[in-house]
Amino acid sequence: MANFYRDNADLRRRIESASWARILPALEKDFTDPHELAPKSIEEAVEQIEMVLDMIGALAAEEVAPHAAEVDRAGARLVDGRVVYPEPLQRAFRQLADAGLMGFTLPREFGGMNLPITAYTAAVEMISRADASMMTLFSLQGCGETIHRFAPRATRDRYLPRLCTGGITPCMALTEPNAGSALGAVSTRATQAPDGTWRLTGSKCFITNGGADVLLVLARSEEGKPGGDGLSLFVVEKGKGVEVGKLEEKLGIHGSATATINLTDAPGILLGRRGEGLYKVTLSLLHNVRLEVAAQAVGIAQAAQKAAVRYASEREQFGRSIDQFAPVRAMLFDSATEIEAARAIVVTTASVVDRKRGLERAGGGEELQRYERLADLLTPLSKYYACEMVNSVTSRAIQIHGGYGYSREYAVERHFRDGRITSIYEGTSEIQVGAMIDLLLRGGLPLLFEEPLRDAPEPPSASGALGILRANYEMVVEAAESAKKADRFAHQGWARQFADAVATILSGLVFLNDAQKDERSAILAKRQAREGRRQAETLLRVVREGDRTPFDETSFGPVVEPYR
Repeated sequence: MANFYRDNADLRRRIESASWARILPALEKDFTDPHELAPKSIEEAVEQIEMVLDMIGALAAEEVAPHAAEVDRAGARLVDGRVVYPEPLQRAFRQLADAGLMGFTLPREFGGMNLPITAYTAAVEMISRADASMMTLFSLQGCGETIHRFAPRATRDRYLPRLCTGGITPCMALTEPNAGSALGAVSTRATQAPDGTWRLTGSKCFITNGGADVLLVLARSEEGKPGGDGLSLFVVEKGKGVEVGKLEEKLGIHGSATATINLTDAPGILLGRRGEGLYKVTLSLLHNVRLEVAAQAVGIAQAAQKAAVRYASEREQFGRSIDQFAPVRAMLFDSATEIEAARAIVVTTASVVDRKRGLERAGGGEELQRYERLADLLTPLSKYYACEMVNSVTSRAIQIHGGYGYSREYAVERHFRDGRITSIYEGTSEIQVGAMIDLLLRGGLPLLFEEPLRDAPEPPSASGALGILRANYEMVVEAAESAKKADRFAHQGWARQFADAVATILSGLVFLNDAQKDERSAILAKRQAREGRRQAETLLRVVREGDRTPFDETSFGPVVEPYR
């Protein structure tokens, strides 16, 4: 029987090598939870995680993936104001819900499984590999996390048990026509009645899973306070005052409903404190969702690469299979390296988030502050790197298929279309690197690398790689020091190059650790060291020279003006 967990050695390696001894005791109350399903030891908890991932791997491969093309052709529809999903998608969702998988990270008291984010990202990857549209129904569990963290007890009791059973589905309703990435410009209004209840009026657009039963709506609650300080986040239930205006006709993820939602005096329940909706509550929500999208990108890329490798081994030209030609091999090698680098960064980030959650439950302290800073830095890096990666990998997969890849006969054209959204929704790549560069220039580099570089092994199979990685890091640090002398406009212009160099060093260190047990990982570690050297040298030269050619007005204007 096909299984997307058992057939993915790298994903299993990431899960098996996770820092469970540091993550699980805090999440499981030192294994004192009296709940009948709660594990009593680290070994039992890890066994549960493996069992659940094996179950999801089987469901994804056997029940979701075979119907992905049909779901893509049928698409989500709006019928009499109600969103209708393709029948195979509804059936697969019900199977996941019946297996108890819709409350993956939520506490057991509400019917959840209390599993770590690290395991959840693996689950999201496998579902996304099967069908990227299914992922948007399965993986909006970050909404439940937000309700659990910020809602009053009565609200948690009202919604979380039903979210865990799949009886209701959630969505985020943040974006507006004039407030996309700039959420501080949100104009939807929330007014409080004398009895303390809230009513919301406005319009939201590009809402993923827009036919959901429960919406988390960002609205302006504080009159006279412009920007983010005047916003709050609310739970709004589908019903009176909530209308799905239309569904978007879009390039990919056709099975997912992307909707315009109109609110007219709709009842809402405040999450957190009024006026903290953007900078505290919504940013917490977006951190969860951005990591989910990064895992989605890895899953789509995995599907495309599997198809490309299989096709290249079967397709014969000039008397031999095309995977015998050097240019094709180079494409397949680059894609494999980038997928595993992205997965390494995503799982590393998830482990940091899990450790942060555990420290929050334990009461905080200086170590919590450190992990909060790490999560703030790694989350946008994961989202950026994985989502740019999937665009490259799916494009190569089509190229390897040639003309067949451009037709609907083969799945790679769907993977290409589905993957394209990941670098746009839940914060574009430009938003991610823009957030990350500020943190990097304010001490993020030593926070991220000093300990891993100090403790990194250097097995004989990867001899020389560690020295190169250290030299690459020193060049990036020097570039950061030089960049501090420039203005923020330049920082933003160079941000992608910083992100690429940092991601390559980080993934190289993960591969280096793996190389102690796996000689294949030594090849990847040495490759990342060499690739990172090229990136770091280029970055340092650009910053030293103050090269602003692509974005400075003196050069940008003359080159781009003819296209206006």
